[in-house]
Amino acid sequence: MGIIGEEFFKERKYPFILTLLGLFFFVGVLIFTNTTNTTISTFNPFVLSSNNVQNQPPSLLDPLPAPQHDHHAPPPAITNQSQQQQEKEAVLIDWKLCKGPLAVDYIPCLDNWEAIKALKSRKHMEHRERHCPQNSLKCLLPLPKGYRFPVPWPKSRDMIWYDNVPHPKLVEYKKDQHWVVKSGEYLVFPGGGTQFKDGVDHYIQFMEETLPKIQWGKHIRVVLDVGCGVASFGGYLLDKNVITMSFAPKDEHEAQIQFALERGIPATLSVIGTQKLTFPDSAFDMIHCARCRVHWEADGGKPLYELNRILRPGGFFAWSATPVYRDNEKDQQIWSVMVEITKAMCWSVVANGRDSAGIGLVIYQKPTSSSCYENRKEKIPPLCENKDSKNSSW
Repeated sequence: MGIIGEEFFKERKYPFILTLLGLFFFVGVLIFTNTTNTTISTFNPFVLSSNNVQNQPPSLLDPLPAPQHDHHAPPPAITNQSQQQQEKEAVLIDWKLCKGPLAVDYIPCLDNWEAIKALKSRKHMEHRERHCPQNSLKCLLPLPKGYRFPVPWPKSRDMIWYDNVPHPKLVEYKKDQHWVVKSGEYLVFPGGGTQFKDGVDHYIQFMEETLPKIQWGKHIRVVLDVGCGVASFGGYLLDKNVITMSFAPKDEHEAQIQFALERGIPATLSVIGTQKLTFPDSAFDMIHCARCRVHWEADGGKPLYELNRILRPGGFFAWSATPVYRDNEKDQQIWSVMVEITKAMCWSVVANGRDSAGIGLVIYQKPTSSSCYENRKEKIPPLCENKDSKNSSW
């Protein structure tokens, strides 16, 4: 017996025997616990039992198990799906077409007649600003009769379907300036305008000749066109790789912004009044106004202060209006006030000229540093202290 034990340790078989005994012991314990414990299910990663299968989370594709009723249990809580269904039923609206002659062009925040009538003043274009109703619209705006798929770009820059924007008033009102002409089923845009006597393409070329550093599409890339009319200026600048945001109020120039959008030109309804424009600071390379009917000199130049906010350092303000080139008393008074205001704002005149049709243009430039502001004898207007200037327009 001693000899057998001695040979056993000499041949070093004991590690294998001990490992085998340990494995038998471990399997025995597992079998014992699995057969005796019937009330508590223990997760065993080595043994696939029915208990383990039941404890796995159900798949989204698996059918839900049949409910087990317990008459003594409290009523089940409402599920998220039931809550969502109840909320949908609570806000269910019987959507019908809006009625009335203005239904097609209805704009809730601009056609809120009750709020407009209640205004104490309209001196600063308050009636053209946004006055959103408290109650939201609960009817669907109808399509214009005979509406068709829009004319594709670039053809749409020059013509659109008349039935898509059926407004003939501007055709008659601006027929001598060639804003828009009705031709059969189309509205045609010849590229004319109040200041575009020889066409908007000629006017754009004239601007660059007046100030060569403009370099459309290179130096000037993003433009804001104030009082844009039908936005032909912005439409033609697209050929120069310039993106122009055109805006105008909803006024007697019927549907001018609808015309622009139908043509495929970026445009929005807005006005320079008592509210800030919805653009961030230092956003535009150039701001353009061609007879835009904004009184820039009003209220000590506050409209110009707003332009100064959204114009980038070194950016340009191009102004083509009668005070620039007419000698009558009224226009010269406006020009004198503009000289004082722009000087106080540290804007400098970098170009001034007239085109072949006698239309005048002046181009101002905003400074690139604050040194001029700091060296002014009179700090009017004062420097703003915007703690949150990035979001000030909102």
